[in-house]
Amino acid sequence: MTRLLLLALLVLGHATALAETYEAIDFPDSFSTEARSINDRGDIVGICADANGRHGFLLRRGVFTLIDASALIDSPGEFGATAAFATNNRGDVVGRYELGGHPDGHGDLHGYLLRRGRLTTIDPPNSILTSARGIDDAGRIVGFYVDGNDGGVHGFLVDGRGYRDLDVPGADVTVTTGISVTRIVGGYIDPNGISHGFVLKKGGYGYQSIDVPGAEHTRAFGVNVQGDIVGGWNTSGCDDCFTRAFLLTPRGFEELEFPGALETVANGINASGQVVGTYVAEDGSVHGFLRDGRGDN
Repeated sequence: MTRLLLLALLVLGHATALAETYEAIDFPDSFSTEARSINDRGDIVGICADANGRHGFLLRRGVFTLIDASALIDSPGEFGATAAFATNNRGDVVGRYELGGHPDGHGDLHGYLLRRGRLTTIDPPNSILTSARGIDDAGRIVGFYVDGNDGGVHGFLVDGRGYRDLDVPGADVTVTTGISVTRIVGGYIDPNGISHGFVLKKGGYGYQSIDVPGAEHTRAFGVNVQGDIVGGWNTSGCDDCFTRAFLLTPRGFEELEFPGALETVANGINASGQVVGTYVAEDGSVHGFLRDGRGDN
């Protein structure tokens, strides 16, 4: 009896230690916060909105820092929103900024790389809208852009050899959103208007679709060095609207949900399995979150 009781306590203790925890992330004095990426040091980048507009941010060791393109580069144009989408273990940040204005209220959108306080614009040839969405420790950057010649939406990879398009064969639209040492993830829209996630493995057999069972639309947003993938999905709605979150590991799909949230989307994952994302609370407010399933909290 004593041995059985001890074994039960050990099993219960182990299960408790591995229990997941969720923590909300809110930039001070912001209307909304989105957590987009986390590196292995625990640094988080994302987007926040306040009375002065939309900004990128970095959260490092409990300290928030705004990222605004207007403070980092000189341009005669008027700046709009800045977004931070990913960071690697070197501390590089990639994202998107808005420059100029149009009658419809939107300016030109450019990708960027922020490294050691210096911002470099990332724009594939012939692009009229660019979003840099992922970066690995080798400095390779992925994202997507709108082609100024035909209006098509293409994924891209840029490294020391230049830009290369990433297009899922037969897809109407391809977006690449995350990269690790051996994998690239993103999403595509097929000719029937259905969104699918994808993973492209180094040395693999081309693009492999990712579809959450029972979902109408799926998109992958982040991947870590082990190949674990996070993203969003929905059971109905538009092909670019995701209201539920997933984690895909060798064990299969797991749904992630911030406690009490109306909507949850997972955007990034690091080597320790920590996940960051965005959730919508019952009052409609938007917050970032950190999910930690490592058992050390």
